[in-house]
Amino acid sequence: MNKYASLLFLIFFVTTAAVGQHTYYDEEIYRDQLDSLRKLNHFSVQERGDPLELAANIALSHYPELKGHRFKIKYKKNVKHPVTASWSFSNIFKRRKNHSYVLLLSENVFLKRLPLNGQVGVFGHEMAHFKYYSEKPSIHMLWWGIKYVTSKKFHRQFERDADKTTIEHGLGNQLLGVVFYMDRSEVREYMDKLGTY
Repeated sequence: MNKYASLLFLIFFVTTAAVGQHTYYDEEIYRDQLDSLRKLNHFSVQERGDPLELAANIALSHYPELKGHRFKIKYKKNVKHPVTASWSFSNIFKRRKNHSYVLLLSENVFLKRLPLNGQVGVFGHEMAHFKYYSEKPSIHMLWWGIKYVTSKKFHRQFERDADKTTIEHGLGNQLLGVVFYMDRSEVREYMDKLGTY
């Protein structure tokens, strides 16, 4: 792709990501834009060539406040949830702006079977968690981890807040296809409240 076409794509992409609620991500269209997305995101998603790299880069482009952090896609056999936004314990020894994060996926993850739009919705939800992590000091994250594991009420509210953050970042339609903790009617109601539906 020539420089002019790349520039036009970036202008289009940034505009739709900002306005974004009605964007539909189709793999045939966006697969050719992966290099431009990598540049837009400062090559933050580490797993080049992973089948989910495109979705992770699209979701990340909706979170400009996360640019500069590093995101790794990792697969494990025995994980509690199919997709987890993992905060690394090694971040305790780093400045907050240098924190890195892991998208921890089950090896037989359902995500690969979803259309790109749904994958973006899932990663948009996980990026909402990373946004939260990036705003908190390490000592807070230790306390947060204890509450997340021991309180179902706290856990549920934290996850619902992540869905709201996903919608606020222009990925409401993507979330509709893969609702997590808010049901579809709540997602639509929140989109209406924001004037984005």
